Amino acid sequence: MDAAREKEAVLSVFAALMRPLMPVAFEYGVSAKDISDATRRSYIQALESRLAAQSRPTTDARIGLIAQLARSEVAALRSLDAGNAANGKNSSARLDQVVSLLSAWHTHPKFSGAYGLALDLDLEPTAGSPRRSLGELIEASCPGADRDAILDELVAVGSAEIVDGNTLRCRSRAHVMRGSEVTVTRIERAARFLEAAAANFAHNMLLQDAPAFFERALVSDAPLSDKGRDEFLKLTTERGEEFMLELDTALAKIADSTGSPEGRRYGVGVYFFQEQSTASDSKNRNSHERGEGRTSPSLPKEIDVLAPPRRSN
Repeated sequence: MDAAREKEAVLSVFAALMRPLMPVAFEYGVSAKDISDATRRSYIQALESRLAAQSRPTTDARIGLIAQLARSEVAALRSLDAGNAANGKNSSARLDQVVSLLSAWHTHPKFSGAYGLALDLDLEPTAGSPRRSLGELIEASCPGADRDAILDELVAVGSAEIVDGNTLRCRSRAHVMRGSEVTVTRIERAARFLEAAAANFAHNMLLQDAPAFFERALVSDAPLSDKGRDEFLKLTTERGEEFMLELDTALAKIADSTGSPEGRRYGVGVYFFQEQSTASDSKNRNSHERGEGRTSPSLPKEIDVLAPPRRSN
């Protein structure tokens, strides 16, 4: 395969990554220019890091020359990116703290009982109480974390509940946002995990001496009915939860014995997906376009494609 075809194949990867997100863009009033600006900011940020790692100048002029952008545009995008990076870092740090706390709550001998059962905690240190407190768990799992913010997050996602006003009880080991409400935190979380999936692909494409990362996908041999989808989804959810909890327990032991301040963080993601395009989808779409199965023509409904997202009262 020649260089031109390889480049075209790589560009098709970027298109494939963005295609499933277009309905989200429409729902939130994101334009093609907005997406282009975000892509350019990411490119410039990565290029700046690459040049710095090679001890090369990271001036606006040099970055603009390589990226084929005007120097003024590079300066504007770099200035905007600085603020966005700070916000994203804070969100990722909070997620890491909650995940670490939940893991310690189920694996640390001071905070868990038999079979990894998380023990109830006192919200505040209580004299004469046989139980540990939330503050002690935070100090053991994520020192320096904001106690009130952590508590709010645990309760908001349903990972814990407050009982009788002074006891914190764990309801779920997983930090999973449930319900239909879409929040900035949920969107930021999705961005982080989508980035992780893309990083797996990039690592395996570019690896040299590094080990290949685990990468598997399973797709049904034939199209499934809604009933079949629901059965498969239920099976995946049950087995997936068991698998992730087993890995989490094993990972805690590995971290205890081989952890290093100079090391990197590693993880595993499990997700259920629907293929974006199938033969039956194409057939149904073509039939609809030809008017098959319709008794009478109907006028298209006028909508604002880039309308702001609907909000419930």
